[in-house]
Amino acid sequence: MGAFMSSMSGGVFLQTPSVVPANHFTPFRFCQLGDIQLGFGQDGWKNDVHRMQLAAEQVNAEDFDFCIAVGDLTNSRHPHEITAFQQTFPNFTVPVHLLPGNHDVHDLTTLKQFTQDFNTSDHSSFTNNGYRFILLNSITMITDLAEFKNHTADEWSWFEQELKSASRAGERIVVAHHHLPFEGSEDEPDGYWTFPNRVRRKYLGLIRRYGVRHILVGHRHETKNIYPADGFYTIYVVAGTARFFDGNGFGINYFNVSSRDSANDVAQEYIHLKGVTHMKRSEGQPTGCPDIFQHDQ
Repeated sequence: MGAFMSSMSGGVFLQTPSVVPANHFTPFRFCQLGDIQLGFGQDGWKNDVHRMQLAAEQVNAEDFDFCIAVGDLTNSRHPHEITAFQQTFPNFTVPVHLLPGNHDVHDLTTLKQFTQDFNTSDHSSFTNNGYRFILLNSITMITDLAEFKNHTADEWSWFEQELKSASRAGERIVVAHHHLPFEGSEDEPDGYWTFPNRVRRKYLGLIRRYGVRHILVGHRHETKNIYPADGFYTIYVVAGTARFFDGNGFGINYFNVSSRDSANDVAQEYIHLKGVTHMKRSEGQPTGCPDIFQHDQ
């Protein structure tokens, strides 16, 4: 607000403009939604929609600046699943950034359809109070399917440019995508849930080079934090609202960012989904999931 002058009782008063210190930081909050995946729950797709609505109500009751949904928005891309998501999503009053999962995108047709159905890009970035959030399409990042070749190369190039740009701007960086970089150790064998080794090393090299301390993922249908041997960064895995394979139930990750010290002042808390009628663990592993790359055994 610029200075202004006003006349009262014959006097002239000058209001001094407020000055924000260069090192000023406004704390903010955001949340991580796991796999919404309408159609995957064991109690019917309508209950998946109900839990998505419960998540919207819970998120709306908090003072989050935004939320990030880390992929698998529907299970099979059936019209009734897409329509149900489109009808329920506006119930979030907080901005929610949507990412694709392997159930959303597995070829060029579904890649295009994802952006149309959900009115969003498959990868993007935004800034919030000195932090840059880089949202990736991990399907195109890690696939070796020939039809994705150009998309894969373009996204890797874009990712590196975003990291460089954030670094030049002095921004702290948070990365989000669907697949886990790894589950047990950085050098573990390839697996269904994780980045293949042929790109994992490159990815983790960039994470370390640019000081990324926080990685948000889904896909695993479990809720846990994963750390490398040196503890440099944290991978936050959250199961979401459709199905879970551990004992942690349905829920949401809450984040409080209290300073620019991203290594020490980003606090995470897992909060169970409120209002659910059951927390029954799902048995077995998912079936019918498309393979998006060849696994090296």
